[in-house]
Amino acid sequence: MEVVHILPTAVAIIPCPFHSNIKETILSEIEEQSNNMSKFSANEELRHLQHYSVLENDDKYGRFRNWCEQQAERYAKEISGHYIPETVQITDSWFNVSNTGGFQHQHYHANSYISGVYYVNFDAEKGHCSTSFTKDERSFMPNSSTLQLLKTKYTEFNQNDVVYAKEGELILFPSYITHGYKENQGDNRVTISMNIMPTVVTNGDYGWRVTNLTPKERYDAFMISKEFNA
Repeated sequence: MEVVHILPTAVAIIPCPFHSNIKETILSEIEEQSNNMSKFSANEELRHLQHYSVLENDDKYGRFRNWCEQQAERYAKEISGHYIPETVQITDSWFNVSNTGGFQHQHYHANSYISGVYYVNFDAEKGHCSTSFTKDERSFMPNSSTLQLLKTKYTEFNQNDVVYAKEGELILFPSYITHGYKENQGDNRVTISMNIMPTVVTNGDYGWRVTNLTPKERYDAFMISKEFNA
């Protein structure tokens, strides 16, 4: 039997050349803003800071944001092979701090083209859990969404893929890919999550220009969502 790999998914891992500087800045801000970090109701050991615009601060993060956007533009053009007439921009960004017992369920990012995770403080030997990516088994049987078969062994085609990135590395991947991590076994796992969009979206016939939301627009949308889901 010949097995052919089709439709591969590219995950890029890029080391940041000035990690020590940006790490110090981020950890200092997290310490200063510790009282403003929000917790998940079902996940008390995972906290977020400034969901969704932390990297918009030019004074602190302008250099780092520009570097991330440059890597994402390379990913879009050279790996994905997409036409990017201008550039790409980070539209959403937030800090994640996970202690022992913290986890992130498998999820994807809506309204985004490329997503990224930057490992600010990460040590696998201290129990920090790596990001994993999940293939929905329903993709094998699209007309049978309830079919679940018992596994007898793990292969490259039926298991989650874990990306063993290191501290100071940026992971980039398509936003539609489900990802998360299992229960963390160490304290102070710190990452930055981000969503990235082209400034111009076009298929050659139709398209539009992308701009970031203002703080008021973000707040209004958050309050509508909170009220609707109450």
